[in-house]
Amino acid sequence: MPEFIRKPLEGLFPLIPLSLHEDQEIDFDGVRRSIDLVAASGAPGCIVFGSMGQMTSVTEKEFDAVCEMAVEAGHAGGIAVVVGSTASYQREAIRRARAAERAGADGSMLAAPYALPVTAEWALRFFVEVAESLDGEMALMLYNYSPLTGMNLTAQMWETLLDTPNIKAIKESNTFLPHFDEILLTIADRINVFAGNDPAFFHASTLGAAGATGIFSWAGLRAGARFVDECRRGNHDDPWVRSVFAALQHFSAAIRRPDMPSMVSYEHGYLNAIAGLGGARTGVPRKPYGPLPDGAMVELEAAAAALQALEADL
Repeated sequence: MPEFIRKPLEGLFPLIPLSLHEDQEIDFDGVRRSIDLVAASGAPGCIVFGSMGQMTSVTEKEFDAVCEMAVEAGHAGGIAVVVGSTASYQREAIRRARAAERAGADGSMLAAPYALPVTAEWALRFFVEVAESLDGEMALMLYNYSPLTGMNLTAQMWETLLDTPNIKAIKESNTFLPHFDEILLTIADRINVFAGNDPAFFHASTLGAAGATGIFSWAGLRAGARFVDECRRGNHDDPWVRSVFAALQHFSAAIRRPDMPSMVSYEHGYLNAIAGLGGARTGVPRKPYGPLPDGAMVELEAAAAALQALEADL
């Protein structure tokens, strides 16, 4: 397993929504509130500026200000903070990653540039050059998300990336089992693999995954954090663990039904809505993206009920 200079990247890391006021300006107190909720839940870390956390919707000045505040708030609460550095071009990705490292972030999450798909050769060069631009204390968490980047980070590509010492984790959002399992079997003994969503960790942990991205766990943060910890201990047959897995999986499946808004188009709205169920104050996404329609919110609340009941029993 990788060794970390700063806080380790393992366990449940919920995604932090970008909180906004009614005038679309950033609500820094709202972002801090979300981080405080994660810290109070027992989860060991969080991710700021993921794709669902509106990493594409901020200026350089706003990015730096949120980054510095988030690291300070997370460390005050005793948790690790990962700051996303994904950008549409390499120079900005390097700027963001270096800003996160200077601010004291424990990790930075990096996907390939988006808008126009890069080739595998370009992607490999990009990841290595961003990693080499850093001082080396902060861990780099790669991010494989084909709907954003138009490319897939394969097990064969990892044969090159494993030689870069500060690449220590990956958020693997391609959970198509032939790919997902091959990644775990190839690198999980050397790279901390994070399942791209919380229910996927039940299976991934049997093959050595080290962590999970918290999305649905926002409806029950303490239950989600304990679920990931129990799976890491190998307690998959425990009735409580299986109950939480079922609640998370049913929640995930419910919002992917054909009659629900697209998870890709509405991903900011989904994270805001689910985090709101856990007490976060998010506001609405930055335009042109919008919140979930009222009817979808009713379905979302119903789908979260089982997890919330398990949370209430803790």
